[in-house]
Amino acid sequence: MEHEPEVCVLDLFFPGGSGLDAASKITSANPACKVLILSARSDPELIVAALAAGASGFVLKEQSIDGILRALDRVAAGEGAVDPQLLRAAIRVPSPRRPVESQRLRFLTPREREALRRIAEGESTKEIARAMQVSQSTARTHVQNVLTKLGVRSRLQAAALVSRERLADELDSDSPKAMHRW
Repeated sequence: MEHEPEVCVLDLFFPGGSGLDAASKITSANPACKVLILSARSDPELIVAALAAGASGFVLKEQSIDGILRALDRVAAGEGAVDPQLLRAAIRVPSPRRPVESQRLRFLTPREREALRRIAEGESTKEIARAMQVSQSTARTHVQNVLTKLGVRSRLQAAALVSRERLADELDSDSPKAMHRW
């Protein structure tokens, strides 16, 4: 890359290309660059695909300019930026199970599984800390451990993994059966 941008805003569809392809190429060439996808469509499968391609955020074109700027600020700060309702819809997108990726989940501690469930629900670090009754620093540590163990670069990619693997229900349970599957 000639330039090394910190953030790139991409339309999901443009003449001669796809924001998904571009996001994947950009984040591969420059992992420090954050990608925000801008789309007129709120299709949950597109959201999952965008996150899997390395996007840090997904915002609808119908959003106000202030909403788009807030999403841009969040992405620039290293946070995910997907409307919680869109993220919840994306989490429920069915897909075939991927055993290799599923195996990574067994290395998560119960607290890390709880953090992952909360990430998948779109909670911020502050909300995770409050719900888990830990400091924000501890919540950040749990989140970072989840990202490292899952081999993903962002909270949104972790949420996309939960969606692809259809693990949302399993994250709600600490039953012996659920634990065995991890």
